[in-house]
Amino acid sequence: MRILSDFDGVWTDQRGEAAAIQAAFAREAAALMGVDEGQASEEFRGFHRRTLEDPASHGWWPRGYLSAFVDEDELLATGAVGRWLDHHADLPGAERWLAAIRAAGHERAEDLVNQSFGPAMRAYRDEGEHRLVPEAREVAEGLAGRGVEFVFEDTATTEKLRSMFAAEALEEGPLLRLVGDARKWWIEGPDPRLGFNGREVHLDRPRYREILGREQPDVVIGDVASLDLATPAFMRARSELGADLRLLLKGHEKASPWATSQVDLAPEDRLVDEV
Repeated sequence: MRILSDFDGVWTDQRGEAAAIQAAFAREAAALMGVDEGQASEEFRGFHRRTLEDPASHGWWPRGYLSAFVDEDELLATGAVGRWLDHHADLPGAERWLAAIRAAGHERAEDLVNQSFGPAMRAYRDEGEHRLVPEAREVAEGLAGRGVEFVFEDTATTEKLRSMFAAEALEEGPLLRLVGDARKWWIEGPDPRLGFNGREVHLDRPRYREILGREQPDVVIGDVASLDLATPAFMRARSELGADLRLLLKGHEKASPWATSQVDLAPEDRLVDEV
C-alpha cells in the first residue's frame, strides 16, 4: 500500500502559526492607522467573520483563481481579509484600513498582507514552534513496520521537510519519501473545474497532477479538501488513478462543514471519502 499525505496541517499543528500571521498583519495595520493593536485585532476578526459568511467566494486567490476556501484553513484568513478589504472599500471600517494602507504606499491591502505574511511565518518557525505532532514518529515507524509506503508531499521545499523529519530522527528510505514543491495552489487556467457540494473547484493544477500520476497512491490524506483532495478525486473519476483510491480528510474542530459533509454524497460527487 502507498499513502500520499499532505504534510503541513496533517503532521503539524498550524494553529499557532496562523495566529502569529494574523497578529502580525493586525499589528502593522494598527501602526499605520495609529490605533491600539488590540482594536485592530478585533476589527480583523470582524472582517474575517464577514468572509466566512460567503466562504465559497473567499480564500486564497493566487494567479487570479480561488485555490482554497477561507473556511478550510485558518492560515487562509489573512489573505482572505486582505482581498475582502480591497473589494469592500466603501464599508465602515474597511475604508479607514484602506486609507491608512494606501497612505503608506501600498496599492492594495493584499500588498500589505504579502509584505507581512512571509516574515511572520519565518519568525514563528525560527522560534522553533513549528514541528511535527508528537505522534508522527510512532505512526510513521508503525506503518513502515507493516510494509506501508508513506510519501509526504507539501508546498514547502524537500529540504525543509527533511530538516523537520530529521529533528524527529526520521530519515528517508524505501518506505518513507519526501516530495516538496507540490504547488497544489498553482492553477494554470480556468478549466477544468467542477462543482463539489455546491462549490466550484478549479482542477488545472499541473504539478500536483504530475505527482499523483507518478505515485499512483492507494490513499491520499489532506487537511484542505480543495487543495489536497479535489485533484485526486477528479483523476479517480477519469480513471487516471485507481478506482479504489481513498480520500481522507484530517478532521479538526474548525474543519469546513462543506468538506466534512461530503462523506454522505455519492463517490462521483464528493472529494472526501472519510474524515
